[in-house]
Amino acid sequence: MKSHTRASTTRKRPAYRFPDDYLPYLVARASHVILHDFHALLRPARMRVPEWRVLGTLSSGGAYTVGALARATLFKQPTLSKLLDRLERRRLVRRVAGGMDLRQSLVELTPRGRKRIGPVVAHARRREQKVLKNHRVRDVKAFKGLLKTFIAGFEPKPR
Repeated sequence: MKSHTRASTTRKRPAYRFPDDYLPYLVARASHVILHDFHALLRPARMRVPEWRVLGTLSSGGAYTVGALARATLFKQPTLSKLLDRLERRRLVRRVAGGMDLRQSLVELTPRGRKRIGPVVAHARRREQKVLKNHRVRDVKAFKGLLKTFIAGFEPKPR
């Protein structure tokens, strides 16, 4: 009679597994871990993640072209356009003519949108401080700089 043993009891886990040291995986996992709790905290504010991404991006002031906002918020342009329609109907954002090129509209927060996102951004900053409290400011600054460099190096250039 054959003896059956479970593979998990006879084999040890390798010291190195592919995703454990793969940058895209590590960045995605860090994002997932950090944002998991934060996204749950959006519920009491009755704000969905897509709305947060758009309003949060616009919260620092200034206007974005739809294309630049799509890149910043990680949405495809048609998806973002539909979301902007909904946010515009709720008077949280407005589209304005884009200066010299009238074919490009700019998107900006309305006073109502600024009032809606302000407390959520403040909460996001507090959450970030809590997550990073055990790390040196110098290390956090260097890490953010490195991430920005990676993004700039790998992100496709706008058309």
